[in-house]
Amino acid sequence: MIFYVFIDGIGFGENDPDKNPFSKYSKGIFLPLGGKSIPLDSPSRLQELTYLKTDASMGIKGLPQSATGQTSLWTGINACQVLNRHMSGFPTFTLKRIIAKYSIIRILEENGFKADLLNCYTPGFAEHIKKNPRHVSASTLIQMAADKPLKDMDDLRDGKGLYMDISRDFLRKFGRDFIDKDDPVLEIQDPYKTGKDIIPAMKGHTLCIYEYFITDKVGHKMNWKGAEKCISDLENFLLGVLDAMDPEQDQLIITSDHGNLEDLTVDVHTVNPVPTILYGKYTDQMKDKIHALKDIPHAIYDCLGIQIQMSEQEFVQTSSN
Repeated sequence: MIFYVFIDGIGFGENDPDKNPFSKYSKGIFLPLGGKSIPLDSPSRLQELTYLKTDASMGIKGLPQSATGQTSLWTGINACQVLNRHMSGFPTFTLKRIIAKYSIIRILEENGFKADLLNCYTPGFAEHIKKNPRHVSASTLIQMAADKPLKDMDDLRDGKGLYMDISRDFLRKFGRDFIDKDDPVLEIQDPYKTGKDIIPAMKGHTLCIYEYFITDKVGHKMNWKGAEKCISDLENFLLGVLDAMDPEQDQLIITSDHGNLEDLTVDVHTVNPVPTILYGKYTDQMKDKIHALKDIPHAIYDCLGIQIQMSEQEFVQTSSN
């Protein structure tokens, strides 16, 4: 199985604890984002990780943004080049067209592989998008483009998906309008156990995608306490994932769409390269192929033997949208 983890708004930063929360708080997988090395006495799997500095700007000036960056990560199309600019927020009409045709989940499913978005949604989300149909993220759209249902609270209860907040603190605070207060789904989760449990639960899948976006929100708020919480939850979750993976059979890919959290002296994105962190079966095959965000889907297709031709030019005519 390929586990493709997207963490919104993280980049390589300086070893400066007054500026970079990765430098101040990281104890494991994110140490290189804080300008540090993985210690030799760390768990062996942390020492086996491959870190790639990955270009989020993709030839377009300005600060990289979520809508174009995520579209590129999920499709292999340079969405910034199509629009000739970076686009924040939710995908535009043109970006939705790109996702509808080249969603990585759709491509894999059409080629006989089982692929899924693991994020689980509350009933409140369904109500929200009915009122605000344009407020659908790129990650949500890749699942919809494959005509696959979004996972819900039943999937979360059954251990067949993940909530966007790993420990479910957010769900406990804001999910009570839609979920009974005594529902076990609201129980606080151990991030390490959550990571360790999700890998065996998804056996039989070729590709599973998980999106974590609180990092970007914390970065925009310049929230040091929130940054510490995110880093702790993610590092423990990912350590659980690593401990559950078989490097001879499984592949972990961790990446982002733009920098942000690595510099809390500003409340905007950065132009820093983002990490692509690799571990497992296809690492040697992938590591020389990934230079920019758009390269990751193509590296996955190459490993799976999927032949696909695509071009940014087919979408340029509608790039004003």
